[in-house]
Amino acid sequence: MTLTGRASEASDTSAVLDSSGAHDTVEESPLLHTVTVEAQERGNGTASPRSLDAGITMACVVSAAVVCLAPLQYGYHIAELNTPRKIITGCDKDAAHWGSLQLCLPMNDAIYSLATSIFAIGGLVGSLGAGWMAEKWGRRGALVLNNAPFVLGPILMAFAVSPSMLIVGRFVSGVGSGAAVVIAPMYLSEIAPVRFRGTLNLLNQLSIVVGILITLTVGMLANEGPYWRISVGFGILFALIHLAISGLAVESPRYLWSRNRRAEARAVLCRLRQTSNIDDEVSDWSTAPVSDTPLRPSTELRSPSDGSLRAIQTVDRGESDHTVKPDDDEGLGDTLQIEKANNVTIFNIFRFAQYRKPWVLVLLLQFGQQLSGINTVFYYSSSVLEKMFSSRISSILTMMIGVLNVLATASGALIVDRFGRRPLLFSSMGSMAVSITLLGLGLGLKINTLAAVSLYLVVASFAPGYGPVPFLLGTEFFDIRAAGAGGSWALAANWVGTFIVATAFLPLQNLIGEWVFSIFVVCLLVCGAVFYFHVPETKGRTIEEISRSFK
Repeated sequence: MTLTGRASEASDTSAVLDSSGAHDTVEESPLLHTVTVEAQERGNGTASPRSLDAGITMACVVSAAVVCLAPLQYGYHIAELNTPRKIITGCDKDAAHWGSLQLCLPMNDAIYSLATSIFAIGGLVGSLGAGWMAEKWGRRGALVLNNAPFVLGPILMAFAVSPSMLIVGRFVSGVGSGAAVVIAPMYLSEIAPVRFRGTLNLLNQLSIVVGILITLTVGMLANEGPYWRISVGFGILFALIHLAISGLAVESPRYLWSRNRRAEARAVLCRLRQTSNIDDEVSDWSTAPVSDTPLRPSTELRSPSDGSLRAIQTVDRGESDHTVKPDDDEGLGDTLQIEKANNVTIFNIFRFAQYRKPWVLVLLLQFGQQLSGINTVFYYSSSVLEKMFSSRISSILTMMIGVLNVLATASGALIVDRFGRRPLLFSSMGSMAVSITLLGLGLGLKINTLAAVSLYLVVASFAPGYGPVPFLLGTEFFDIRAAGAGGSWALAANWVGTFIVATAFLPLQNLIGEWVFSIFVVCLLVCGAVFYFHVPETKGRTIEEISRSFK
C-alpha cells in the first residue's frame, strides 16, 4: 500500500492508494494527518516497519486516554453513594435547608438500598443497547453521545428534592455506565497493536478503579452537611471534559473498514501505527464480510425432503469465501431467511455457530467474576477495619484499599502481554480462593487482624487478573461483525451477577453466617476448571484469528 499526501493551495485533500491499485480521495484533517510517514521513511532509505510489529504510539495513547474517561465515570458513579450514606439520610423533614435545597433526603434502609441497586438495572439497560449504539454511531461517536446520561444523572442527584429523584438520577447514570464499559474495551482492542492489545485494553479496568478511588476521595472530603450534593454531582465534570477533548481521539479503523470507509480506515491506521506498511494487518480484516454488504443466496437452492427451501449464503465480495451463517440444526421452520452480514444482534448472536461458544464463555467469565464475591469484600472492608481502628483511621485504610486496587490493576496491565491472559487469569483466581478462605476464617473466628489482612490480599489478587481479563477476552473473542452484540451480552451478564449477589448475600449470611464465603470459593474453583479447558490463550493473535478458532 502506498500513502501519499498533497496539500495544495486549491484543495486540502490527501490521495490514498488502495492495495487493489485504486485511488481514494479523503478529506485531510488533523485527525487523518498521517501522510508524511512513508515519505520520511523512503528519504531515510529504510523500509517501512510492518504495522503488526508496531508498538504503542502517541496517537494510540492519546486516543485511549480520551476514551478511558468513559469507564472512569462508571467507576466514579458505582461507588458514589458508599461514603455519604449517613449524611444523606441522617436528618428529618424539618431539618435546615441549604439555600432552596433540603439538607438531606430522609429515607429508610430499603429505599436507600433501592437507590444504590437501581444503578445495576440502569447498567443492564445501557449494556444491552451499547452494541447497537457502537454500530450505528461508531465507537468514538457512541461514547461521545453517551455523555448525555453522565450529565443528566449527576444533575438529577445533586438537585434532588426527594428520594425518587435521587433514584432516577442513579438509574440514568447506570444507563451511561453500562454502555461505557461495553464500548470502551471494544474501542481499545480495535485501535491497539496486536502485540500490546492486552496492555492497552487493561486501561479500561485501570480507569474504573481510578474512578472508584476518586469518588472515595471526594466522598471523604465532602462527608458532612449538605456537601454530599457536591459529591454526587462531581461526576458531571468528567463528562464535560470528555466532550471537550473527544476530537483528539480517532474513530476505530476496524469500524471504518467494516462500514466500507476503507481509505479513511487506512489513513487512521497509519496514524495509529506510525507506519504506512499496513497491508498485512488490513488483509486479515478483508477475510470477514463488510458490514454494509448483504449476504445473498447462491444460485443453487436445494429442496429438502420436507419441501422447504434452504439458501446457501455467500458473500458477494469476491474477496473470500469465509461465510457466517446461522445453524439450521433445529429444523427448517424459518424458510429461506437471508440475513444481512451486519445483522448479528443481541437477539440472534447465539444462532451463529462460530459465535455460540465465545458467547457462552464471555457470559461465564463476566457472571463468574461476580460470583467470586468481590463486591461483598468491598462491602465488608469498612466494617472490618472499624472493629480495629477509629472511624478516621479506618476511613484512611479503606482509602488505601482503593490505592492498592489501582496499583495492582496497573501491574496487570504491565505484564498481561508478556505472560498471557490464561496465566494472569488462573493465578488471580487461585490466589482469590485462598484469600477469601482466610477472610471467612478471620471473620468466623473473630480474628480481626487476619480478616483485615485478607481484605487487602483479596483486592491484590483480583485487581490484576480476574478484574480486567474478562473484559479483555470479551473484546478478543468476536470479530468486527459480532463485537457489539457480544460485548453487550458480556456486560449484561456482569450486571445480572452483580444484582443477584447483592440481593442474595445478606439473606445467605443471616442463614449460614460466615460460611457464605465458602460459596464464593466453590464458584471460583468451578469456574476456574471450566475456563482451564475452554478459554484459549489469545496473546499475540489477531482478533480474526481468535474468532476463526471457535469455528
